[in-house]
Amino acid sequence: MDLFKKIYLKEGKGIDQDQPEKRAFFRFWEIAWFKRYKLMAINLLYLLTNLIPIVLAAASYIVAVAFYFTLTYGIPVTQAIEQSARPEGAKWLFLAGLFFITGLFTLVPIFSSGPCYAGLTFITRSFVKREPVFLWTDFRGKTRSNRALAIKVMLINALVGFVMMIGVAFYLSCIGLNSNLAALLPSWFLYVVVAVVVFAFFLFFSMNLYIYPMIVTFRLTLKQVYKNAMIFAVIRWLPNMGILLLTAACIAAPLLLINGTFAFIISLLLYVLLAPAFMSFLHTFYVYPTLKRYMIDNPKADKSQE
Repeated sequence: MDLFKKIYLKEGKGIDQDQPEKRAFFRFWEIAWFKRYKLMAINLLYLLTNLIPIVLAAASYIVAVAFYFTLTYGIPVTQAIEQSARPEGAKWLFLAGLFFITGLFTLVPIFSSGPCYAGLTFITRSFVKREPVFLWTDFRGKTRSNRALAIKVMLINALVGFVMMIGVAFYLSCIGLNSNLAALLPSWFLYVVVAVVVFAFFLFFSMNLYIYPMIVTFRLTLKQVYKNAMIFAVIRWLPNMGILLLTAACIAAPLLLINGTFAFIISLLLYVLLAPAFMSFLHTFYVYPTLKRYMIDNPKADKSQE
């Protein structure tokens, strides 16, 4: 009996309170590796609810491409591909653009199933904070509790995302070498358009990094959500640009580094198995310290978090 008392009553090493916290890079990969199976599980769960937004994002891209070819050459997309010097190359470029744009617009996210993405964000935020979480229970609970605000955000984002794609198609048709519109517009107008398009894209994509983490963390109105998101998009413009470029690079990497049809297969597998949950974790890991600094720990901020 004395032997068992010595074994079970002996104090362990415990955690050193003075031990310095690991750097963000190492802490990120430590949590991601420890939660890898849960990330894959919640990814599959979320993907089932995200099929319609994926279709909408792909359809918006196709409409924008068709709009571009109609304005520029007055011909449909299929005819433009058939008339190109390398039809196979044109088809690959079209499919690569379809995969890239659909991935980017659904992972940032602009096209998403709003309430379900709120549930996904709550799970990944819990991973970032290292809080215990039950995947199905918490995912379902936060999907329901945030559905009213998340649906409004979902509809606004989808509309703005579609308009942005059409706007880019219009701009590209204006600056094309063989464009019918290039001769009708002054050069200074084209520079103004490119500045507006670039700024609008960056601002809106940056705002979407913060929108859903704020939805699951605070009790805010729709106006407050977009106002705060715009403030963070502006004051954190350089880090925001870095995280957006990293996201775009992760999506484009399989398409650029792998040749042929195999590139699309790998991209599809990564999206189905891990991409939405992993990108949500990446974005939340980046965003949450900012929310904590300016909204949670700030004595002047609104303390209406859940």
